[in-house]
Amino acid sequence: MAFNEDSSASGHDEPWIQWFCGLKGHEMFCEVERSYIEDGFNLYGLRTCVQNFSDCLDLILDRIGPDDSDDSHLTQNACTLYGLIHARYIITAHGLDAMYNKYAAKEFGTCPLIPCGGQPVLPVGLRDDIGADTVKVFCPKCQSVYHPPPVRSRSNHGNSGAGGNSGVDGASFGTTFPHLFLMTFSNLVPDPLPADSAYIPRVFGFRVHQSAHQVRNVTADNKLPTQMIAVGEGAIAGNNNNNENRNCGDNVGEEKDNQLKTNTDAKKETSAEKTQSSSYRQIDDGGKEGLNANNNKKASCSSTVADQEKKQTVHHKTTTDLVENGASENTSKKRKLTEKET
Repeated sequence: MAFNEDSSASGHDEPWIQWFCGLKGHEMFCEVERSYIEDGFNLYGLRTCVQNFSDCLDLILDRIGPDDSDDSHLTQNACTLYGLIHARYIITAHGLDAMYNKYAAKEFGTCPLIPCGGQPVLPVGLRDDIGADTVKVFCPKCQSVYHPPPVRSRSNHGNSGAGGNSGVDGASFGTTFPHLFLMTFSNLVPDPLPADSAYIPRVFGFRVHQSAHQVRNVTADNKLPTQMIAVGEGAIAGNNNNNENRNCGDNVGEEKDNQLKTNTDAKKETSAEKTQSSSYRQIDDGGKEGLNANNNKKASCSSTVADQEKKQTVHHKTTTDLVENGASENTSKKRKLTEKET
């Protein structure tokens, strides 16, 4: 936090923490308990974040008086150290209770969105790094983040953040506090905005159709190149004729290019038709060859079947002949035996 010498701590009799939280623009800060600051465990890792850590800690705990620390840099570092301690304290049980009272009193402000109806907001930092951004406010009803009112962002111990605006450093509250606060006090979570709460633009009482926004965007896109050309050429009236001549030449060139493109497209179409016809012919020839091959296969199969049938009939005849010959021989032998016996 940058320190303004106009709000020097010299000459006050109240404790340093109470003086710091009572400054204009520090309404969001709560007073951190002395016992919390004196516990070295709670300050782990902060020694490297500020210069003259021990002196700053002594100043915060009133171990040294304001008159003993006329150095503005020491007071500035003490303010930065207190902000980092404050970010850790407000996520503890005692810190959440202290912030609960401020939230109930709407000391953090209310949501600027009209449908939220004055919903109390909570301070939040978009980054946990020192000097990254100023503090913002989070609305639990519309779930949006806003800039705090100017009277609350303007601080005598402000930080020159992004955009050059001086305000309370967002690291003094951190990114965790508002969400942990609502998880702890779930009864404070408001109902979300209804779906029909969005603002509806109207003209003479009639709702503006979405196509009107589309037409406006199209016209803006069409006008943008002409504006850029006018700015780039200085909007000199003498160059208008040159621009017209150039446009004419560009139009002629475009017509020639279009003719060439049409010719090439026609050639491509004819070549494509030729390739298609040739492919069709190849397909027909292939189909005929396939039919002939199938017919030949069928004929060969039928001839082989006929040959096999002939072979089977011949074999059957030979077997029958052999059987008949054997039978005749047997009968002749029997006759001879009977003749001999007689």
